[in-house]
Amino acid sequence: MKPEFWSSEQVMECSPMARLMFIGLWNFCDDAGNHVASAKTIKAEIFPGDDISSADVQRMLDELSSNSLIAFYTNDSKDYLHVTGWKKHQKIDKPTYKHPPYSDDARRGLDESSPPEGNGREGNGEEEKLSSLRSDSSDAGGVDLLGDGAGQGERPDLKTRKTDRIRQIAEDARGAYNATLAKPHGLLPACTVLNKPRLKAVEKALPTVRQLCQRLFRSERVTPQFWALYFETAADDDFHSGRQPGGPGHENWQPDFEYLLREAVIAKLADRALSEVVA
Repeated sequence: MKPEFWSSEQVMECSPMARLMFIGLWNFCDDAGNHVASAKTIKAEIFPGDDISSADVQRMLDELSSNSLIAFYTNDSKDYLHVTGWKKHQKIDKPTYKHPPYSDDARRGLDESSPPEGNGREGNGEEEKLSSLRSDSSDAGGVDLLGDGAGQGERPDLKTRKTDRIRQIAEDARGAYNATLAKPHGLLPACTVLNKPRLKAVEKALPTVRQLCQRLFRSERVTPQFWALYFETAADDDFHSGRQPGGPGHENWQPDFEYLLREAVIAKLADRALSEVVA
């Protein structure tokens, strides 16, 4: 591993524990860079003595996937993962293959992460809890494990699909924000342009958003319904809706689209609302 690995843009987007797990995966993948996509198995292999749950591991896997460091795929109804850029950086004299080969045809959709193990239900009614918030590669990712050009091997078609999907999620978020919180419906400034910083803000929020979608809808796919419920939640809060001014020296400050996309803000509003429902 070259030192440049740590400054790779894809790696820097991940949390420190996700980076550690990513490196750990290299020890347990077969010689084609493939591994079963089982959070329980990976937890036992990489974190056998740590207070880290299978759910934590699944969240880190989704984080790696969202940054194109791994790609999920399915073979014979079983889920696997593939470490991106594997062939480019691993030189193995006599390779052996334990798992089915990765292919674009077998790859799961960008937002089709596996449900938690042992849980195949399609819903648990907690979408009502969120509405009460008012009262979620090989050639696909091209990670540069050795630091000689991170991401340069990414296939244009898959890269375009990911970019288009993020833009669609951002469009859904913008529409819900403008319809609920922006003038003339609310007090906040409208989001009129989805520029690069705003698209990046949406992308960075996805790990938290997907967790919420998984809890509420039993699917990590981010839908317009989630954004409508989330911004309705913000509209019911005096501070996040702009009805309550900022603190001393910041009396004229108001939340905006990018601020409300911060993971910490999303988590705080969700925690508060879901706690109120449980209480």
